This record gives sequence, structure tokens and C-alpha cells, in this order.
Amino acid sequence: MRRMKKLRFEKWMIKEAFRKSEDLGLINNSITKGRGNLAGYLSEIALSEYLECTNVSCDKGVDKYDFDLIKNGVKIEVKTKRRTVDPRIFYEVSIAETSKHQKADIYAFTSITFREKRGTGRDCKYFGIKSIWLCGFIFKNKYFQAAKHLKAGDIDESNGFKVHANMYNLPITGLSSNFQELFND
Repeated sequence: MRRMKKLRFEKWMIKEAFRKSEDLGLINNSITKGRGNLAGYLSEIALSEYLECTNVSCDKGVDKYDFDLIKNGVKIEVKTKRRTVDPRIFYEVSIAETSKHQKADIYAFTSITFREKRGTGRDCKYFGIKSIWLCGFIFKNKYFQAAKHLKAGDIDESNGFKVHANMYNLPITGLSSNFQELFND
């Protein structure tokens, strides 16, 4: 059975994610208008520790917008969802249409579970990190072959969510649970 992995996180990781988020500020094409930066950076740090790889997401140059981690020469872009419940195997992962330009080889999908959410839609804020989950990995080209395309304003029939921006969704079941497993196919 396919399993998600709970990632370890520590206070130093949260502090580092906060510093990176402050340094970055608002980025172009952000669906959440930068409100997800802290969660994104925390996921990158936790995943880089788990995979024992190099985190390049705040390095100088344009590559910082194209991928976040490098493991054995493979470029990994980390995509993070914020939630108030732990992810389930039938949940979906998403990539905004505006992110298709990124030059990653592989996508890694994570989910952070928070104690509380205040507000709705793009204006919501999350508080109290409970857990970070690695939902899985997939090669970039395979993702776009398998994912369904949704347009802003569409209702995703699988979960009733009103889509905020054009995006591509794929069920977590379509991901590999292990990084090395990708290279065994």
C-alpha cells in the first residue's frame, strides 16, 4: 500500500523558513499572494534534510525560481499545500499553470497540517504547525501527462473546491512514495 511520510521539523527550520520568506517578499504569479512562502520554505528545508540534498531555493540568480533542491544532479521543485487536516491518499496535489516554466526534473509534493485557519480563499492565514507530510514525487513530464487541467473559477468535481487560478491537479495516488523508486521504472 502506498504511504505518505511524516517529515521531521525543528524550531531552527521554522526560523530559517521565516528568514527566507522575509527575504523573498512577494513573488510574481503567487496564487496566495505570498502567504504560502513560509510554509513552502519550511517544506523545502524539512525535505532537504530528509533527502540529504542541497537546498538552493534562495541562492542568487534566476535558478531560484526554477527549482528548490538538488539531489545527485536531479533538480527538484517542492510544491506545498497548507491544510488543517492531515492529507489523505485520495487528496490531490496541484501545480499552477504559471509555474509550468520551472526547469525542475521532478516535483515533490508536501502538505503542512496546521492547528488553525483564519479567513477564507486567498486571504486565509494558518497558525500552529502540527505536521509536515511528504505526499510523493513525480517526473515533471509525467505530471502534466497525467494531471487534469482546471481553469480559474472551475469547480473541481473530485472535491468541490473552487479553483483560484488555472492549474493542473493529480491525485496523490498518482505519485511515487519514494524518490529512488522513480528511477526504477
